[in-house]
Amino acid sequence: MKNKKSDDLSKNFWYALAAISSILVILIGISFFLFSTREEEVIDKKIKGGNILLKYTNDITGLTISKATPVTDEIGMKNNKEDQVFDFSLEINLEDAKDIEYEISAIKNDSLSTIADDDIRVYLEKEKSGTYSKVFGPAPFEALKKRSKLGSPEDSMVLVKSHTTKDLKENYRLRLWLSNKGLTKTGNYSVEIVVNGKAK
Repeated sequence: MKNKKSDDLSKNFWYALAAISSILVILIGISFFLFSTREEEVIDKKIKGGNILLKYTNDITGLTISKATPVTDEIGMKNNKEDQVFDFSLEINLEDAKDIEYEISAIKNDSLSTIADDDIRVYLEKEKSGTYSKVFGPAPFEALKKRSKLGSPEDSMVLVKSHTTKDLKENYRLRLWLSNKGLTKTGNYSVEIVVNGKAK
């Protein structure tokens, strides 16, 4: 004859195990939901008379390529590998301003970059009617010698300089690759995207 106390302990063990398993499943489900529905990272730059916002699909504000090997421009411009493409959007709200001049710039991260500036290729596209087309490059990284009038910092490279007289939203795609015409054979390169502007 089985011991009743032993049976009770066995049942309690299985009830506790089932409860803990259910809690773990629920927690994992909640974590996955929060991760998969994570909102865009937004950098809001307030200027007199309007707002300029850069939006990213995660908390990464630029593009870093690692252990790059040389490729032609034809290949680099079409490359859609996740670690060599960076999508972001720009939104401008004029509010009280009549006109906003703006610049989109790339700032090199020296500590993460081993490829020579002359050997890197920078290429930026803008989306129009669902298709991306060239707005800059491909070109080597060429840094400003001094701060621009719109505020792009010294050592950054201006990729887009424009203005708008109405609210706008633009989607961009940045690519980096190692040129097949340079001396560098492999390496890393990292840039951060920033926007600066002035309202009139």
